[in-house]
Amino acid sequence: MTIPMGYRKIAADLHARIEQGEHPPETKLPTYAELAEIYSASVSTVQRAVMLLQAQGVIVGVQGAGLYVAATPPA
Repeated sequence: MTIPMGYRKIAADLHARIEQGEHPPETKLPTYAELAEIYSASVSTVQRAVMLLQAQGVIVGVQGAGLYVAATPPA
């Protein structure tokens, strides 16, 4: 059985993946449902992680188009 991650750990892992180039700037990220499956977490937990990264300027949400890595990483 996989132990689900908390939203802060999910945010940290996703941020690390972005910094390592797994998700380059301006690329579309997986959907909430896909991220929830990847991290063995609920969609609401993933949403909280994404909201944290959006507040930090790492991810940009585009209404009706999905989530994208910010064009310029925050300083």
